[in-house]
Amino acid sequence: MIKDENTTSLFGNTMVPKTHERIVFRGALDLLEAEIMEAQILASDKNENWYCDALGEILSLLRDTMKAEVTGTVMQPLCLFGLDEDELRKQSHNAKEVFGLADFPLPGYTQGPLAVRLNYLRARVREAEILAIKAYADNATSHPAGPQIIMTMNRLSSALWWLYCRCCAECT
Repeated sequence: MIKDENTTSLFGNTMVPKTHERIVFRGALDLLEAEIMEAQILASDKNENWYCDALGEILSLLRDTMKAEVTGTVMQPLCLFGLDEDELRKQSHNAKEVFGLADFPLPGYTQGPLAVRLNYLRARVREAEILAIKAYADNATSHPAGPQIIMTMNRLSSALWWLYCRCCAECT
């Protein structure tokens, strides 16, 4: 395929339409990286340095995910905020108890700009997760990192839910 305005490199000299599912997923990762950095600025402006660092961990994981997507290399085991993927999933599913919240938190503007942004990022990660599933679910074995990328996107939404709940607990 000849490179034109409607095509791009999937890897090496392999050209695909820009609407290819993996290219669309890469675009979602790019957007998430930009939105994470915006959230870091928000957290920094509020002197929430712990959240800046936590979002930095997520940013690093997104970059590792992009590298795995482009190169086909397998990623390192997931660890965010000192939690491995199993503990992160467990805590995010029990966030009410983990953070001592009286009720299951429902997003609302009164929780403040950082909590609202964290919830927004969680929703954006869910969108990217769906794109990853579309890109890899039927042919995950043809991409060495496909199954791991799908799992990573799922855990990223758990991580952002965990951060959101922590933020809510600190606001109450």
